[in-house]
Amino acid sequence: MTEDHRCRLVFQEFLDKTEDGFIVVDKDGIITEINQNYCDFLGRDRESVLGQPIGLVISTTTMYDVLTKRHRGDGDQGVYIKLYREGETRDSGDAYAVANRFCVFDEAGELLGAAAHMKFRQRAMDTAREIAELELRYYKEAYQNSLSGSGGFQCIIGKDPKLLALKQTSSQVAKTNFPVLITGETGTGKEVFAKAIHLESDRREGPFIAVNCGAIPDTLLESELFGYEEGAFTGAKRGGKPGKFQLANGGTLFLDEIGDMPFPLQVKLLRVLQDQQVERVGGETPDPVDVRIVAATRQDLQKMMRENTFREDLYYRLAVINLETIPLRDRPGDILLHANHYLSELNKTYKTRVIFSDRVKKCLRTYSWPGNVRELQNIVAGAYASCDKMIIDLGDLPTKVSAPPSSADPGGSRRLADIVTAYEATVIREALRRNGQNVQATAAELGVERSLLYKKMKRLGIKLQKVLL
Repeated sequence: MTEDHRCRLVFQEFLDKTEDGFIVVDKDGIITEINQNYCDFLGRDRESVLGQPIGLVISTTTMYDVLTKRHRGDGDQGVYIKLYREGETRDSGDAYAVANRFCVFDEAGELLGAAAHMKFRQRAMDTAREIAELELRYYKEAYQNSLSGSGGFQCIIGKDPKLLALKQTSSQVAKTNFPVLITGETGTGKEVFAKAIHLESDRREGPFIAVNCGAIPDTLLESELFGYEEGAFTGAKRGGKPGKFQLANGGTLFLDEIGDMPFPLQVKLLRVLQDQQVERVGGETPDPVDVRIVAATRQDLQKMMRENTFREDLYYRLAVINLETIPLRDRPGDILLHANHYLSELNKTYKTRVIFSDRVKKCLRTYSWPGNVRELQNIVAGAYASCDKMIIDLGDLPTKVSAPPSSADPGGSRRLADIVTAYEATVIREALRRNGQNVQATAAELGVERSLLYKKMKRLGIKLQKVLL
């Protein structure tokens, strides 16, 4: 195959695959090449175009001017908006394209002809629409991935039978469209359950919008929930603003701390739940919304209803399904699961291998955890930050968590050598476990000779464990 033939094949393949239009004329303006995209745009057969003067095919052509002025396509002079007369293209009405025109010369500088590269308006609009759709899909997938990383029943840590039963019930509830009321103490993961319900529902592709009813001033909560029209009040944004109900349309609206909602606003919320319509502040026409409500509170709504601070009819609208989260103290077997998980995340972030001492583990198991999982996270983070060794010991815990020293254990009097020895034994045991009790692989991971590792194991009283296959 000659080089000219190969180049011709490459050029032809390019013309066929590109989504733009290309046309080539000789030095007299006779069309010598045109790709199918340009033919489709003109509504002409390729055979009827080739060999024709370009002026007979495109009456508004400027290619003759390009040939006369010998444009080389550099600078703005080669690019312009190309207009077509009605009937010369397949599009009805005015049609145009962005054209890049340039002349072609041989090695001696003699003019061979000219070419034009056309970007069609409709194709550009289609491309822009495709890019917008891809961008929307990207952000939607990123949003769902962010939810998946912070929620989903499979991500809720715990093996306690009571928690497992709650996860099972919640998973079944997620498949319905009923309102859900989640009650429980602070820090027990009410929002985590709300996100998991959304992710396992038919609304998972829709938005998950969270509002803390206790964190927004009473004067702003109404406009935050329902939106407002332009000029509804002093400081209102030009054009108005949609509320959380409109933003959650097609998805789930999580109303956290619903017990803190002002009594007058409860009436309007009840009307929205009944009518599935939202009227903006200062508006006159209600907007239909399709939103699933998941509410949560740490308060005793039954008591609040008896005291007339929470509407009874609103309660029964919200609590079609009632889920109650479980305090950490009621599932003590999960305490160390949570603590080790958070410490593992910190080690991963800061590339360390900090561990808990046995005495710290005992304290964590016996503490009552009034702040539940959220308090545990804060305690572990604080202990990690204050730890100046590779092991978190009693001195790194707050006084309220650390148990007082007993007569059998003089507390903070442990020698540094004892702490280092305990840590070394723990590291070796964990490395052996990761490597299936293979001493050679463990020694390689720890960067020591196998003979030295055997000596350390003997000194520390570490024995190889049977591996169950």
